[in-house]
Amino acid sequence: MSYSRSFTKRIAVHYSGTVNYPASNTSGSVSYSGTAYEDVTVNIRVETDPFDYSVDDCNGHVGLLTGAVVATETAQVASIREKAIKVGDTIISGFFKTVRSEISQQISELSSRIDATLIHLVELSKRCLDKKRQMEVDYNRLSDRYMKVFDELNAELRNRVYELDKPTFKFRETSDKNSYRALGSDIVGTVAVAGAENSRLEALITASVVKKQAKDTIGMANDFLQKQKKTETLLHECIMDDSSDGQYYVPVCYMEACDEYNCIGREVYDTEGLFFDKEYLMEAIGNRQWNGSADEGALGRIHNYFIDEVSANYDTADRHSGRVVEYINKLFNSNNIETF
Repeated sequence: MSYSRSFTKRIAVHYSGTVNYPASNTSGSVSYSGTAYEDVTVNIRVETDPFDYSVDDCNGHVGLLTGAVVATETAQVASIREKAIKVGDTIISGFFKTVRSEISQQISELSSRIDATLIHLVELSKRCLDKKRQMEVDYNRLSDRYMKVFDELNAELRNRVYELDKPTFKFRETSDKNSYRALGSDIVGTVAVAGAENSRLEALITASVVKKQAKDTIGMANDFLQKQKKTETLLHECIMDDSSDGQYYVPVCYMEACDEYNCIGREVYDTEGLFFDKEYLMEAIGNRQWNGSADEGALGRIHNYFIDEVSANYDTADRHSGRVVEYINKLFNSNNIETF
């Protein structure tokens, strides 16, 4: 757009000179000088129409370029989005295919293991049934043999008791025969005399038995009192007249394990029914300083107890149990038992 501007500035003009004046009484010249000031105004008109026309033309070209850029950017964004969707679909489908393949392989492996385990369990059940039948046969055979032995022992014991108290048994047999004969006869006097004699004899025998039982009871009471007195004396000698706190020892199993991230896990296993502070016990055992290997006697006792426990819990006749026992013994033999 065209516009006009005005500029005003004061200009200073310096002047000087000499003036001769005509002859008179005296003649001569006079010098003069000074400064004159004048305000100068300049009017300027700027024509901007050609520039404005060029700017408008450039603005139109820039608008077209902007539209082309926007269209290109839109097409690029759509292309990127389409490519991203295709890549995402490919990755997702590939991932799920891999997962499905892995799951299928695991299912196949687990199915094979389950079938093998079921076959093994069926074989074990057959072996258990065979062992059960064999045990029943062995039990019946042993029970028959021991019943025969006990019957023979009972008969032998009966014979020996009879021989030891043979007069008494003979007397009882004679008395029974006489009492039966007296009761079966019509002789009233004989029956009365025999009844009185039998009553008196039975009373004497009963009194004798009662005295024998009383004697045995007194003897048992005497033995009990003697044992109680000995126990009280032993406890009195063992008891210490001290009110200080004591120690209570319990068997525990302390384990430390290091996983793949080098993190140490600790655990304490105790006998059921015992209550104590596991955290304190783990801290106390973990901070212990081990002095060295145990003595030969303690190692021997531990080894014997370990062998007894393994033999009691595993059947070495079974091939699988035999391998388990062999591996357990290998671990035990490679271990170094230390004390503190």
